[in-house]
Amino acid sequence: MAKKRIHQIAKELDVASADIVFLANELGIEVKTASSGLTPEEEELVLLAFNEQNVTEDSTTDDTVGIIEETDNTDSETQETQTDEKDDQQTDTESVDIQIIEVPSGCTPEELSSIINIDATQIVGDLMSLGIMQSMTSQLKDKEIETLLEKYDLMPEIVEKVEIKRSEILALQEFQDEEQNLTVRSPIITVMGHVDHGKTSLLDYIRNEKVADGEAGGITQHVGAYKVESGDLGITFIDTPGHEAFTQMRARGANVTDIVVLVVAADDGIMPQTIEAINHSKAAGVPIVVAVNKCDLPDANPALVKADLTKYEIIAEDLGGDTPVVEVSALKGDGVDDLLETLSLVAEIEELKANPNTNASGYIIESRMEVGRGNVATVVVTRGTLKQGDFLYAGGAFCRVKSMFDHTNKVLKNVIPGSPVDIIGWDESPNSGDQFVAVKSQKEAKAKAEQNKTLLKDFDSSSYTVQSRVSEMMQLLQEGELNTINVILKADTNGSVEAIKDGLLKLSSDEVQIEIVHSAVGGIVLSDVDLAGATNSLIVGFNVRPDSQARNMAQSKGIDVRTYQIIYELLDDITEALQGEMTIKTEEAVIGMVDVRTTFRAPKVGVVAGSIVTEGRVEIDSKARLLRDGVVIYEGTVTSLRRFKDNVEKVLEGLECGIGLTDYKDIKEGDVIEILGEVEIK
Repeated sequence: MAKKRIHQIAKELDVASADIVFLANELGIEVKTASSGLTPEEEELVLLAFNEQNVTEDSTTDDTVGIIEETDNTDSETQETQTDEKDDQQTDTESVDIQIIEVPSGCTPEELSSIINIDATQIVGDLMSLGIMQSMTSQLKDKEIETLLEKYDLMPEIVEKVEIKRSEILALQEFQDEEQNLTVRSPIITVMGHVDHGKTSLLDYIRNEKVADGEAGGITQHVGAYKVESGDLGITFIDTPGHEAFTQMRARGANVTDIVVLVVAADDGIMPQTIEAINHSKAAGVPIVVAVNKCDLPDANPALVKADLTKYEIIAEDLGGDTPVVEVSALKGDGVDDLLETLSLVAEIEELKANPNTNASGYIIESRMEVGRGNVATVVVTRGTLKQGDFLYAGGAFCRVKSMFDHTNKVLKNVIPGSPVDIIGWDESPNSGDQFVAVKSQKEAKAKAEQNKTLLKDFDSSSYTVQSRVSEMMQLLQEGELNTINVILKADTNGSVEAIKDGLLKLSSDEVQIEIVHSAVGGIVLSDVDLAGATNSLIVGFNVRPDSQARNMAQSKGIDVRTYQIIYELLDDITEALQGEMTIKTEEAVIGMVDVRTTFRAPKVGVVAGSIVTEGRVEIDSKARLLRDGVVIYEGTVTSLRRFKDNVEKVLEGLECGIGLTDYKDIKEGDVIEILGEVEIK
């Protein structure tokens, strides 16, 4: 049954939340803060009591007026006594008034300092005195915030804080063009794949051997995008650092890529990042062309690569599928011409078109400061024709295009859709992924940039009371407006991945489907969170944990990460999600993170982990979990804790220590130890 928060009721009645808290407790309804909820029955009781109280107060006021009129001639001494008593009553009332402060959930002591005007150092000290060990930048739990503010005679009204996408603040402009105004444009290509499979080598060969002018001279130190000869219009390549950057741009609304080239080494086959790249591409709805690289090596086996790709629904054309697969050697250049020709054919099938006869727009690929040039931005034009002298804005930056260069440093006067170019003339470096738009004057460009700066400033300094993604998802499911739950699955072994995938897919019904956006072996990392943000997915982990970066990013974006050690509990939770009833889950929360720097043996203890506490704290006899590459390999307790030669009870963030784990000796340099505590996760 849905509950209404006290602060909502107070707002409707135009009274302080503290009054409603007091009234509810008087009626025997146990509530603590303005964020506590009341059932409809409890709300009705409170409203009845409130109305009765108001009637009584009105009656009392009328009686008091009559008494005052009758005793108008009372002697001055009596009046003074009454005044003193009234002052005393006011003082007593003031002493029990509760000040309600709106506080974002998960805020840090540093953020809290600016809200309650108390020095952050004092807040950390007061937390320590309450037995809560946190640093200035640690995210506080709601109960910790309530406990702390009680010390200052304040009542927190906890509001949920969720990151709103930059693209929601700087809304992308959408343009509608008549069909007769559209012409075919160059395709825009992103190359992805596993590390060391030859992405860079392939891009380098194409850039140096297949540039539009047939030369490589004058190439700038860092090339963000470039165009090569192929077909009538050429092909534009975006040189990004892989699928993470690709997904981040998509999450910000910059859907620049038309086709993805998936590079797979013929001697290595399918690897973890290959799978990630496949899933990121599928999530974007972008066509894939596979380049099987290193086919010149003696142990190359392209046929095995094609066979393995079928497991991920990537079926080569010669196996009866619709995915082009080209065998290449980036080192020797073998097959590169075939790859470019294939990309041109796929682009032709996709019918990529744009209106060249209008004001230019597109996306910032990257920006940088260059000596002698100032702020330089690499952009891709997706609509219109960009001309020298045009006025542009992108996010909070504006520009009068002083000059434009291609990747060979050739000066350009006009740039058509589908083409990359370096632009000089920006007042400041624009952000990657931001949309740029050409306008009529510098005044308009500057005004648009200033407007965006104001929006972003207000956004950065404001607290937003929006629901977390999982709460919103549950609400939509209950209302019947959501028919798919997207899941990103990570587990410790391939066997676990397949078993859980099968179990999850069997839970799908006619009303609600489960879509596995990405599944792989290994810990939960930043790219998983990026993908979850771009696809509105729930992250599920089995016998694996998120690293600190992934955990912090997930918290800041309101992305739900659920980890399990028992498969049926995982399936039960997802079943509840399908019914729109995912419940509060109690799990072991991380109160400390420890990096193992070295190991050594100690008498009576055995193997000791020479470590540094990177987050939170470590306490003797606390529960611990040992992670290796994000995979859980041990669970137990901290049996030994030392600082130098001394046994200690506790070690705080930033300090070195020696840790011994109960009945476990296989600790290695590079391992991570999680220190655990019990907490409710909503």
